[in-house]
Amino acid sequence: MSSIFPTDSPRLPSLIDCLGFALLPLKRYRTFSGRASRREFWAFSLLASAALGSCYALMMWSHSAIWIQVGMSVGAVLVPLLLLPMIAVTIRRLHDIDESGWLALIVLVPLGVFVFFPLMLLPPTPGANRFGSRAQRIRKAVREIEKLGEGLNSGR
Repeated sequence: MSSIFPTDSPRLPSLIDCLGFALLPLKRYRTFSGRASRREFWAFSLLASAALGSCYALMMWSHSAIWIQVGMSVGAVLVPLLLLPMIAVTIRRLHDIDESGWLALIVLVPLGVFVFFPLMLLPPTPGANRFGSRAQRIRKAVREIEKLGEGLNSGR
């Protein structure tokens, strides 16, 4: 399998690349040290939002009590499953911009989310910072995504 970061020419990431970045926080759910890229953070955030949003849509648009119950049940299972990976990837993303993971608590303050989201959009600290090297982070993520891709391909 070829690397997802070719050296000869830039390209847009494929759906498999994006899926790999979205699933990576599920694999690293216990890792609060190190750094996470914007792509890893936002891909996982979109995946989690889509999953929970689907449950919410099922509950709101369904006129059947059974489907409302299904949406509530699936949502009740997803929230605890996604919470720890979301916290971990958020802390690692803050590390990527050379901020303490404790800054994630700002979302608990009223209107703190308006400070939090722009922070998540900031570019990473170039080179190494107190939480590790950016190049090291990228190499590790690429290896893990390529392993995920090999696992997906071997399942065919």
